[in-house]
Amino acid sequence: MSSNMQAMKQMRPALVSLTNQQARRRCFKLYRNCIRSIPHLIQHYNLSYNMSEMRTRIRSNFVEFEDVKEKNQLDRLAFIGETELFDAMSLLKTRSHVVNYFDTQPISNKPVNETEKLLNKFFE
Repeated sequence: MSSNMQAMKQMRPALVSLTNQQARRRCFKLYRNCIRSIPHLIQHYNLSYNMSEMRTRIRSNFVEFEDVKEKNQLDRLAFIGETELFDAMSLLKTRSHVVNYFDTQPISNKPVNETEKLLNKFFE
């Protein structure tokens, strides 16, 4: 039980932005930190991606949520992103977690191939 108490002490509270502009700035800061962390991720997780591929994947994830305008939703998304980045940079994630993130394509940009069309038609 003492390890749980230690973990609770290390947790940081979720920040609440006062304005939409402040929440947007927080998201831009998260984006910059993600881009700056790419060399560290490549080195420590022994990734075979080049920086431009990783930048494109990170950008597509941010573009996916660009239509979110509410302050509370922006704060929630920023908190989730900061936590994920912190875990990756602290080497709390395994290599497979990081590889799966960069291997998966965003759902909105994923082209549907013939097999998926057939399966979708079958399940309908």
